[in-house]
Amino acid sequence: MKVCPDCKSSYPGKPPRCPLDGATLYDLGPDLLAGRVVARHYRMIERCGAGPTADVYRAHDVTTGTIVAARVPTAYGSDDAVQRARLDDQVRAFRAAAPHDMLVPVLDVLDRAVDGRTVVITEFVSTPALPHVLAAGPIALDVVLAAGVQIAALLEHLHARAVVARDLRAGAVFLATAGTVRARIAIDALATGPDAPPDAVPAARTVSPYMAPAYLCPERIRGEACTPAGDVYALASLLFEMLSGRPAFTGTPAEIVAQHLEAPAPVLRAHAPHAPKDLERLVARMFAKVPRFRPAAAEVRATLASLAG
Repeated sequence: MKVCPDCKSSYPGKPPRCPLDGATLYDLGPDLLAGRVVARHYRMIERCGAGPTADVYRAHDVTTGTIVAARVPTAYGSDDAVQRARLDDQVRAFRAAAPHDMLVPVLDVLDRAVDGRTVVITEFVSTPALPHVLAAGPIALDVVLAAGVQIAALLEHLHARAVVARDLRAGAVFLATAGTVRARIAIDALATGPDAPPDAVPAARTVSPYMAPAYLCPERIRGEACTPAGDVYALASLLFEMLSGRPAFTGTPAEIVAQHLEAPAPVLRAHAPHAPKDLERLVARMFAKVPRFRPAAAEVRATLASLAG
């Protein structure tokens, strides 16, 4: 399993570079948990994914016979109070926001179950994560609009409950494109609004291990509170990436951070000529550097739904 240091997407096999942003992938190393039984009834089968804070395992619940996903915090910062606070906050945010059919359900929380690390058990999602869909190239306009409507509707739901998708990024989105389009969001995207634990290094032009630079709003880079407007900015990044097949801003993490802070938003139709002009205008507003100039999630959902017909 290899992971992109920039977008935090994970890939099986041995691709040398991330197909989304071209960054050199790093190897997670040997899988030391495969075969291990956690909390007496979750048998780890294999590591199937990774994110900025946790490895994800396909596991077997021996008491029910079902396949589940086990999110095991990475060894990096395993005894770090900030990482533990973030995990507690993600679970708290999920409980505040659930039920919602777009949220991958949390089934169990196992306190300090693996080498002092708390493990979160969730439903296992067989739908591919968005980076694997994007690896094949840009996504069809009708699929992007349908997925965009669903994600914007979820953001409305979250914001009404004082929850934000602070870490909304491609790696936290599962997208079914065959037949009925369905998007789902993993727990690691969630946080309890402005009261969420701060980033480990909330300094301008600095990216902490928890951040995926491609989706950062300017105010988060400056270390300011996370608000619904930041989620709208991240959704603009996702829409741009899905339609064009490339991130809105590219380069090293430091270069991407500088562009979020200072560079004009890229013009959508310059990279996705098939996109409607109304969609281009919407995405441009969502990319506004000043949070109050961005549309609310409700307006984004309504506009995307109108464009979808």
